[in-house]
Amino acid sequence: MTETTIALAVAIASAVAAPRAETHVKLTVDATAAPKPALRYVLLPELKELTPGNPIPAYMKCVIGQEAGAAESPADRGLLQLADRAARMDKPDWQILPKLRTDGLALLLPDLQKMRQLSAALQERFRDEVARGRFDDAQVTAKTMFALARHMGEHPTLIGSLVAIALAQVAAAPFEEMLGQPGCPNFYWALTALPQPFVPLDKALEGERMLIDAELRDLDDQQPMTTAQLKKLIQHLERIDRRDTKLIDWLARTAKDADHMEAARARLSEHGIAGERVAQFSPYQVLLLDERREYEIQRDEQMKLVPLPAWEAVPRLKRLPAPKMRPIVDTFLPELQRIRAAQARVDQRLALLRHVEALRLHAAGHGGALPARLADVDVPLPVDPFTGKPFRYEVIDGAAHLWGTPPLGYEDNAAYNLHYEIVIRK
Repeated sequence: MTETTIALAVAIASAVAAPRAETHVKLTVDATAAPKPALRYVLLPELKELTPGNPIPAYMKCVIGQEAGAAESPADRGLLQLADRAARMDKPDWQILPKLRTDGLALLLPDLQKMRQLSAALQERFRDEVARGRFDDAQVTAKTMFALARHMGEHPTLIGSLVAIALAQVAAAPFEEMLGQPGCPNFYWALTALPQPFVPLDKALEGERMLIDAELRDLDDQQPMTTAQLKKLIQHLERIDRRDTKLIDWLARTAKDADHMEAARARLSEHGIAGERVAQFSPYQVLLLDERREYEIQRDEQMKLVPLPAWEAVPRLKRLPAPKMRPIVDTFLPELQRIRAAQARVDQRLALLRHVEALRLHAAGHGGALPARLADVDVPLPVDPFTGKPFRYEVIDGAAHLWGTPPLGYEDNAAYNLHYEIVIRK
């Protein structure tokens, strides 16, 4: 065996032996049967709790009260009761659709950070209620926090969706801690009733299309554009583009490529712009229209995959080819693979917590014993969103271990490597 071969073998062995980064959560839980009635505890406000109204102004009023020092502590219950009432309103409306059409990427979203502040204050109250064993109060706060995340999911921007995903994780943390408290009721059926996916992306994807339409609204595909109009548009796009290469330099260089120009005009004709009209456009207008066409194609190649189950969507999104030196495509194409993975991470965590509660149900009916296999559990169990298959499960030295599988490319990211270790309290 050569020295090179030996070195390679050592490197492979070291890589295999190296522990994978993970988030290891240890829970000691009671063996607890489901409550009766089974849906005594739920995790989102029910229809009978809802009142007519838009919750968003009420959430903002709550945060403004905190910032003004109206509360002695961030988790002051009197102030946060306003958030409880807001979470039980039925028509969330962020009231920014007109600005989506006009402001584009310059749209200001100061309310998103304020929702994070509110969620942090609610989390503090949640943890205090859990520590005191006030599970009925904690359930009220859980419903408020999860409803806040769902309302945030109605925001028509991808940034809003990422904040909604973060808020759902903030809510899941104290809920997870509550399951380990003595006397905690079983939430298996409450978790089962949560919507899937927990944070929807459909409205945000539609909003993303509107945002970019606003940025490109001055790009005319009906009439020839003047030199002044093109200059104004190019300067606008260069202010957005963070790359070192200037758009004007790319246009000047590419306009001299006769083959590229001929192909661009042909693509626009195939795209529905009459050839005689294309012939009237300047080279720069042709190139910008062709770039917009390419952006829309690549954007939709991503967006069409998002509704697929995560185990199909995430790897397919990752396999899409990266854009090669396409100015508008590079500037505006969203990172949907990262967003779809973050969305599924919430669903994976909630699915694992549902498994924890299923183990508590099983132990309650089997003298405190854990199941040897997940197949021995007599309630339905969700699959891992990232694989479409059952979660990995083992019983080691009297403790149950559940592992979530990370999506491709996230193997060394601890946040995507959840490991629950569950011991039944004697």
